[in-house]
This record gives sequence, structure tokens and C-alpha cells, in this order.
Amino acid sequence: MPLRRFNFRLSIRNRFFILLLLLTILPFLAYRFAIDLHRLLLNNQAIVQQQTVENLALILQNRTDLWALQIQSGDPTRLSHLNLENSVLWIVNERGLTTYVVGKLPNDNSRIDNEEIFTTIGKNLIKTLATVIPYSLPYPYPQSQTPELKLITHALKGETFQQYRMDDSQQPISLMSATALRFKNNIIGALVLEEKMENLFSDTLNYFYRLIGIGAMIFLIVTIGALLHTASISNRIIRLDNDVKRTFNLQGRLKDHYFPDKQRRFYNDEVSDLRHHIHEMLGQLAGYERYLKQLPKTLRHELHNPLNRLSMALSLLEKETHHPQLDSAKHAVEQLKQIIASLSEATSIEESLNQGEQEPFPIGEMLYHYLKNSQTLHPEYNLKFDNSISSDTLIMGDGFMIEQMMDKLLSNAKDFSDGKVPIEVQCFSKTGKIIIQVDNSGPSLPKGFEKQIFDGMTSIRTMNQDQQTHLGLGLHIVKLITLFHNGEIQAENILLKANPKIDGVRMTVTLPELVKATA
Repeated sequence: MPLRRFNFRLSIRNRFFILLLLLTILPFLAYRFAIDLHRLLLNNQAIVQQQTVENLALILQNRTDLWALQIQSGDPTRLSHLNLENSVLWIVNERGLTTYVVGKLPNDNSRIDNEEIFTTIGKNLIKTLATVIPYSLPYPYPQSQTPELKLITHALKGETFQQYRMDDSQQPISLMSATALRFKNNIIGALVLEEKMENLFSDTLNYFYRLIGIGAMIFLIVTIGALLHTASISNRIIRLDNDVKRTFNLQGRLKDHYFPDKQRRFYNDEVSDLRHHIHEMLGQLAGYERYLKQLPKTLRHELHNPLNRLSMALSLLEKETHHPQLDSAKHAVEQLKQIIASLSEATSIEESLNQGEQEPFPIGEMLYHYLKNSQTLHPEYNLKFDNSISSDTLIMGDGFMIEQMMDKLLSNAKDFSDGKVPIEVQCFSKTGKIIIQVDNSGPSLPKGFEKQIFDGMTSIRTMNQDQQTHLGLGLHIVKLITLFHNGEIQAENILLKANPKIDGVRMTVTLPELVKATA
């Protein structure tokens, strides 16, 4: 059994959305890069603070006078790596009691208020992503709301210890470092240094936040622009597709009026050129179609009088002489008349369908009377039928056109039937559809001709059993009438029910049933 081919279709808009989805990985990669850089900078700041508090402890142990003089001079910033405008120094005795405090921790957020807009955007973006992604911003040391006790305890044990002070929302306020104060190898107290996070956020980190903010804004602007551009192109292609679809009627013919050449828009690009070229192509097709429609009428008008004169001349010659070629000439004239009549019939039916109006009629009753009369009037069909459609079943359409369709189907079945079994017609309803099947025994359809035989001027006859000219318009008329009734027509090779050993062909017409209104 051959594998069914899987048809998967992605529109331009869907493909672009998938591309944008892939591009959204970039912000997360940038966020991961920011996390690592943030951790590196905070680690460096923590190391610097640790070295600062250790250096201050050594100054206090070895040069107490120098340390005190700098404090008293009112310019404590001369101490290395220390800014007492945003930090505090605590001196703790051996019992853990604070004996001296210098510096201050301001409560104003003036530094934050003076940040550039892109720096603020970058910082808020990283914090927002930190709440979405299941890990928080990296702080390399433990956090606590009251870190003093633990810091002093570790410092009095001779350790250098660091910890973050957190607020109620678990955001870091400051970083604290503590180390022991020694005198002759004895621990006499501890030195604690606390710095606000604004002081730890160096200019390098703010520059990085600024780059993140600028990158985020660029990515947002490019994404919005790409979305609008893609949506515009996609909508224009969809409008063009709908305009082309509305250009053709149910029978696949061009309407008299089709879409304008160019829309009044500010753009003039490849889609506009495509619209213009399709408009030109449709104009040429419309002209060619008008020519083909007028051709049968023109032929009938122009050839009518010469054919009549030729027919009269042949009749006169037949009276005067008995030449064997006269019969052949008269038969050729009749064939020409039949060709012109067939072309005119197809054109007139198509015009009738274009101008016709549909109305509900009982398809079951109509088919019963038609098939019953066909058995009486055309015994050469050798027709059998089974009509199980109820008399109150309605369809929207034209009953006269349905009769013409059945005429063509039965005539086609009779022409190709080999006479081994009768022509069989089955009419029934199934899931809201009216189905008409016409079966005949005879040669099978060539492969690939199941749909092609319904095109105009297509015939697969190897010979004309009735010595008449056939232009392949019969089944084409069946297709036109079926499409007018919003139905479908198909042909297939079958094994006949009456004798499964005999090959045959089945024509199936499917028409939509009119839904009955509920009381």
C-alpha cells in the first residue's frame, strides 16, 4: 500500500512568527550573560571590600594615630577604597558591643533617580527576567535581614566574614564585611564595614545595564517593525488571493468585472508589480475568453448560408446524377452542421447558467419521472435504475438543467457501453448529499483521465460507433451544470455489481441537499 504524502503548509506569516520565536532566545542568552557578568562584578566588589576592611584593621592595629587623625581631619575618603558617604565603619569590642561608628548610609535614592533611561530599562529588565526564570540574581554571599550578630560572631573568632543585608522584599540593601582586631596576637574586638548597594554598583555595571537597555529597545523596535511589515505583506497577498478568487465564477469563468490594477496605497513594491502583472494576464484571458465565446456564434452565422447553399446544390446534383461521392459530401455537410450545433449548445448552456436563478425543487420526484420516461423513449439505453430518494427531498437549482445533465450522462454511457450488462443508474441520499451514479460496462478510463474527460474539447473515443462527430463537450456540460448546483462530479473505473468479472466506468454526481426548515 503506497504511503500517503503528508501535506504540511506554512504561510509566510507563520514562518515569520516561528523566526521571531527563535529570535526570542537572544534576550535570554543576553540575560544569562548579564547574570555571569553581574556575579563577576559583585565578586570583585566583595573582594575589594574584604581587602579594604582587612587593610583598615591593620591600620587600626599598627597606626592607630594615623587612622584617628584622618578621621578627625574631616576627610576620611583618603582611606584606600573607602567612601564614607555611602558606607559605615563599626568598631566592636571583645564582648561584641559597638564602641565607635563612623560614616553614614543615606536613605535618598538620588543616584538611582539620576540614572539614564536606558540604564533603568536594562536594570529593570534583568530584575524582571530574574522573577520569571527559576533562579534569582546572583549574590555570592549569604543574605539576612539582621546580619550583624553572625558577622561579629565570626569576626571575634578570628575570621573575615561577609554577608548581604536584605529588605522585606528580599532585595539586597548593603554588603557587610567583618574582620578581627588584634593586639599582640590577641583578639580585642572586630571591625565591621557596611557599604550600600549603590556604591557597589560600579560604573562598569551601569554601562552594562545601559547596553542591555539599548539592545532591548532596538530588539523591540525591530520586532514590532518586522511584525507590522510581515502582517502588511501577508494581508496584501491574502487580499490579492481573495481578489483573484472572486474574479472567477462557479464555472471557473472570468467575470465581467475583476479587481482594479493597483490599490491606492503609499507602497509600490514587488507585490504591487505582481498585482499589476496578474491584472494584465487576466485582461488577456478575458479577451481570449470573449473571443472563444463569440466564436461558435460567429461560425454559426458565417457558415449557415454557405452550408445551406452547399446542401441545396448537392440535392440538385443528386437529382441529375448518381455519383457515389454525393452521399459522402452530404454526410460531411451534416457533420459540419452538427459541429456548429454542438458548439452553440455548449455556449448557450453556459450563458443560461450564468444568467439562471436557482429555486428549490423535488429532486427525487423529478429523477423518478425522468428515468421512467427514458426507459420508454430510449429502449436502446437498456436502462435499469434504482431511485431511493424521497419525493419531498429538495435541492436548490434548475430541474431542466438537471435533465440536460442526465441526458449527457446517459448518452455518454450508451456510447461507451459494450452491451454486456444494462446501464444502471442509482439515486440515493447520504449525509445531506444527493448522489447519482451512472454505471456502464465497457473499456476502462485511461490512467490520468479521471478528471481530464470533464474538460471541454476532450474525447477518448477511438472510433465513432454512430458515425457522428464528437467534440468532447457532453461531459464538460455535465461539469458546468454540476458546478452551477454547487456539486461535484467524478469518474472512476469499477467492477460491475451485476458481474464482478466485467470492467466498467462509473460517473458520480454529488449535489447538496436543501436543509428543511424546522417548525
